[in-house]
Amino acid sequence: MNYKYVTVFCLGIFILVSCGKKKTLADVKPEEKTVFRPSLELLWKTDTLLTTCESVLYNPDEDIIYVSNVNNSPWEKDGNGFISTINTKGEITNLKWMEDLSGPKGMGILSGKLYVNDIDRVVEIDIEKQKVTQEFLVEGKPQLNDITVGNGVVYTSGSGSNTIYKIVGNEINEVAKDTLGRLNGLLHQKEGIYYATSASHNFGLYNEDNKVFKTLVTGIGHGDGIVRLDNGDFIVSSWQGHIFYINSENWTKTLLLDTSSDSINAADIDYIPVIKTLLVPTFFDNRVVAYKVNY
Repeated sequence: MNYKYVTVFCLGIFILVSCGKKKTLADVKPEEKTVFRPSLELLWKTDTLLTTCESVLYNPDEDIIYVSNVNNSPWEKDGNGFISTINTKGEITNLKWMEDLSGPKGMGILSGKLYVNDIDRVVEIDIEKQKVTQEFLVEGKPQLNDITVGNGVVYTSGSGSNTIYKIVGNEINEVAKDTLGRLNGLLHQKEGIYYATSASHNFGLYNEDNKVFKTLVTGIGHGDGIVRLDNGDFIVSSWQGHIFYINSENWTKTLLLDTSSDSINAADIDYIPVIKTLLVPTFFDNRVVAYKVNY
């Protein structure tokens, strides 16, 4: 027997078997493992004419973005607030689309009407006619902040009253109230209304059936706007300039952006799913900034 050929043959078989063996997770070196890291990629910034811009809202029917401009004092009835429109390239198309507001903040659209929070009233604007058609006054000092729309109902948050209100027909009524720590952001979904608080720094869910507020994530800073991605996860902004990605499976948070050191705020955000674009109003920085969301 020629042992030389036998040795070569066995070596060949060993190489074939080794090459055909699949890597297990244990075989993968730490640097080779794929780590999920969502991120933001800067796309554009508007001009700095959007004075103290607090909220943004994309209208898919018109392919336009509404911007609410407090114009200096957020809680003073000074009558100098206004709504602007910009396009998806960041160009201001109408700086004073609607005027004669005071501290316009959160917005929502229902049946051709734009609803805008304005300190202690919700203003209803006919979009086509570009005209105020109705207003809903809330007594006291509710400090109305964010708006969300779901199941044909307009919901609004009161930061001063820690209350969720809803508009049905020609009335605005209280839905729920708790000691939340300055309720702000709202997002209506089939499982309830997600909320963010600016004083207690919490993100949670209000269950409309059992009327319970449940905290899901803590430490989100001065919670402001909430959007949901098509994978079920959330992005939440903190007014001081932080943006968090929230995993909806394990309720962990990842910091995506921090502009606080530059004194650039991150107020009531919105998201355009088709182009995966996050819109961030920067409040005292007087601009809207757009980011591509990578996830």
